[in-house]
Amino acid sequence: MKPSIVGIVAEYNPFHKGHEYQLNQALAKTNADASVIVLSSSFTQRGEPALIDKWERTETALLSGADLVLELPVVFSSHNAGPFANASVDILRKSGIVTHISFGMESPSPFLNTISGILIQEPEPFKVSLKSMLKKGYSFVEARAHALDELLPGAGDFSSHSNNNLAISYCCRLIETGSEIIPVPVKRIGRTFHETDTGSGFASATGIRTLLARDKINNALGLVPDYSAENLRKNIEKGRICKNREKLWPLVRIVLERMEPETSIQYAEMGEGLLNRLKNLSLESGSLEELVDKCTSKRHTRGRIQRGIIHTLLAMDHWDNRAFQRCGPQYIRVLGCREKGRNLLRRMRHSSELPVITRSSAQFNPVARKMMDIEHRSSRIWESLVENTQLEREKNSRPVFI
Repeated sequence: MKPSIVGIVAEYNPFHKGHEYQLNQALAKTNADASVIVLSSSFTQRGEPALIDKWERTETALLSGADLVLELPVVFSSHNAGPFANASVDILRKSGIVTHISFGMESPSPFLNTISGILIQEPEPFKVSLKSMLKKGYSFVEARAHALDELLPGAGDFSSHSNNNLAISYCCRLIETGSEIIPVPVKRIGRTFHETDTGSGFASATGIRTLLARDKINNALGLVPDYSAENLRKNIEKGRICKNREKLWPLVRIVLERMEPETSIQYAEMGEGLLNRLKNLSLESGSLEELVDKCTSKRHTRGRIQRGIIHTLLAMDHWDNRAFQRCGPQYIRVLGCREKGRNLLRRMRHSSELPVITRSSAQFNPVARKMMDIEHRSSRIWESLVENTQLEREKNSRPVFI
């Protein structure tokens, strides 16, 4: 009988008590022999730099009990829910060892597969409603929620929550690919994903990052498990933490100043109208936060703007972006493992549909090479945001072994 292995997609930005709870619940619900984490790279799904680098987050994940940590390349980790979820699921299923995928949800629903089926099949009433709402100027997420609600009352509100939306995306990919991986939802506890109020109990990653940005270090460290607190403290002392994304502001202003309108459509998630708006409003803004606030609208959500900015900084153009989404992950990169994880890697030598690599200098096909080149670029940009810069970190790092 095939051993039970549970996969989890995560940013661990930073690893907090809610993440610890989810990992333990995932292992308990699946009775899994081991866990595999697909971890976001240097920039996250919201279009923000990660708090600490991926190897340090890998170490915390392994200390929490995870057995194997694999990289979600930045060309997917800094994307919206669709490409983010598709690539994550593809890495897990193409590893050939994962039997379950567990994810947090604000409100697990028995209609999860029904909603996923509607989005995949796109029945005519759904398409008509979606098109109508998009014409009215709603964002794609809002238009989709409205169209879903017309077919299945309550589905729109359900899908509007960030983790529920990701769960739908994971399930859609499993269905589309005919995967036998079993989805295992875990109800989130404590604060919601975007909530900054830390209060008591389980604080969100956003709330913890907010405390760190305000230099309320002890308050923040008290909201994460001891091993995560120690890891954060170590990185703070070493000057290896990005507490404030405002260090991106000078880079963003330079890029916007140099970019011509006709070139804007070359970049992922960046159209001419949005670029002109960003360029004009950057002259009136005193910070990145202020610029994003001014540009946010019904059509251009905060997340889309932030991701567009990151894609532009990464010089990830529209056609490369489309190629990455069409081709999917081209390799499985190991960020770290425990002893049990080493056994999983031995199995993956025979089961994986993709090359399993431990070094960024491995031999690649052209698409994979470009993917890794952008990975190196993203790491160097991230390094420019911390005090103790290590520009060769990406090139020189090896997997973490606990």
